[in-house]
Amino acid sequence: MKRLIAAGILLAAVIAAYASSLVYINDTCAQAKEIIVRCEEAYKDGKAREAAEELSDLWDKKEKALSFFVNHSRIDDIELEISSLMLYSKTEDEILFYEHIEALKMLIHQIKELSLIHI
Repeated sequence: MKRLIAAGILLAAVIAAYASSLVYINDTCAQAKEIIVRCEEAYKDGKAREAAEELSDLWDKKEKALSFFVNHSRIDDIELEISSLMLYSKTEDEILFYEHIEALKMLIHQIKELSLIHI
């Protein structure tokens, strides 16, 4: 009986840890997507640099906790895209800017999708 109680407590702890990580990942992805959309809209006005810096600051705050739940190579890929986005937000080259925006959207979507349990 004692083993069943211990197993039940461990199961509850695992489920709680998964649920909290899922909430954290979804919240971070939603915040990042919101800033990306603002950055995309601000590019037309020539003010995308501020939104890209805001995205970089958000990612710097969230990446340490995300590294517990997400593969480090994915986090590094997103960091690379954010730095490219910051670089191209100052230029007039629309094609490269929008290419990096779309790549960043895809990477964030992948993180969100990979955190779900698939049956």
